[in-house]
Amino acid sequence: MHEATSLPLSDRCSANNAFPSTIRSSMTAKVPGRMSRRSPLKDSTPMTHTSTSARRYQPDWPVDVLGILTIAVYGSWYYGFGVLIDDIGAGLGAGSAPLGLAFGLAQVLLGALSLATGRLLDRFGPQLLLGVIGPIGAILVGFSGRSAEVWQFVVLFGVGGGVSAAAGFYGMTQAMLVRMDPAASTQRIIRLTIWGAFASPIAIPATEYLRGTFGWRVAIEVPAGVACCVFLLAARVVRRVPRHGEFERSSTWRIAVTTAARSGAVRWHAIGVFCVYMSMSTLLVFQLSIMRWAGLSAAAAAGFGGARGLLQLLGRLPLQRALRRYGHWFLLAGARLCVAVACGLVLISGNAVIASLYVVIAGIGIGAISALDGIVARTVIPTGDFGAISGVVTFLGAIGGGVAPVLAGRLTDVSGAPTMASVVAASASVVAVASLYRTKWHFTRASESAV
Repeated sequence: MHEATSLPLSDRCSANNAFPSTIRSSMTAKVPGRMSRRSPLKDSTPMTHTSTSARRYQPDWPVDVLGILTIAVYGSWYYGFGVLIDDIGAGLGAGSAPLGLAFGLAQVLLGALSLATGRLLDRFGPQLLLGVIGPIGAILVGFSGRSAEVWQFVVLFGVGGGVSAAAGFYGMTQAMLVRMDPAASTQRIIRLTIWGAFASPIAIPATEYLRGTFGWRVAIEVPAGVACCVFLLAARVVRRVPRHGEFERSSTWRIAVTTAARSGAVRWHAIGVFCVYMSMSTLLVFQLSIMRWAGLSAAAAAGFGGARGLLQLLGRLPLQRALRRYGHWFLLAGARLCVAVACGLVLISGNAVIASLYVVIAGIGIGAISALDGIVARTVIPTGDFGAISGVVTFLGAIGGGVAPVLAGRLTDVSGAPTMASVVAASASVVAVASLYRTKWHFTRASESAV
């Protein structure tokens, strides 16, 4: 486990090391024994005084470009689809079912292809993903805007969305940051997810503007073209990711997965991700319909739903300070409990006060989970096989997120109310909390045995 050799969190979160430069560290690390002002060892020592320059924004270009990529890829199809679905249906003469199939296909392929892209990251580094696979996916999404038949749209949008997501969603970008600099990955993952919190507030209004001004076809093509360009930019900037012999790596994908499956910490971490994605997916898909069922108007429900996306920043901006004080295990348990509470609150969100409380709690929980899941994964998954195992975990999360809305919809149809679906979603979050405690127990036991 790399955790045994990584720097303490308090050292990594010092003011002088909040946003380390990968290029600077890799250059100075080549000089044996050097302890200059720019040495990574020197930079990681605790600071007693914070300089004015340290408090100013300091760019960390690999992380910042990956953050822009997050906004571009999520915005190119994930968030924009809901804005365009009615216009696409009218333009192609299709109902909601086949268009929903396109989105569902993208989700399924995201999980399935993550198994392959994770291993490709371990073996060849990020250039293949960012410079070839990601742009191909974005181009396919763009061509879906030229579809003349429904089946063409389903194939192009579904395959393109899944391919681009497998190369540019959090499952891969966080893995790149871990392999780039494991000791600094906690702060970098937080920074990446702060960028990602702006995906929905930027993508939805931009897609709506393009739709209203130029039509739905241009509203698909332009974001896809932007995503393609940012993929190519990221391939140029994110270059220093250790591979091959720089970390101990399993010889085959099967050996990597089999070895990881023997670890109780990895098993319980995967179970927890599966369960919490069941809960979050149910909440995000049905939150507006449940709010309307509870008594809100359609416009009010849409407003509160949009605010929930923006308030995910509340779960990410304070994370660095909170991690120093409470640690990632405690914070992730709290975030998953927030999702469980939100699943209950949304059932009684028929007035503005309860709806506002739901928005805050759901925003904090979902926002924090995106970063904290990656931080815990960095702790329990071996660095050498991080891409491959992260791909498996992403696949399991995608299965949980894909199955849950179907189950929730069926429960709602049978019972005539969303109550049972919300109870199941809340229960899944509680199971995710219990899984986290089992993950911590197994990890602590394995760490003590290794000493």
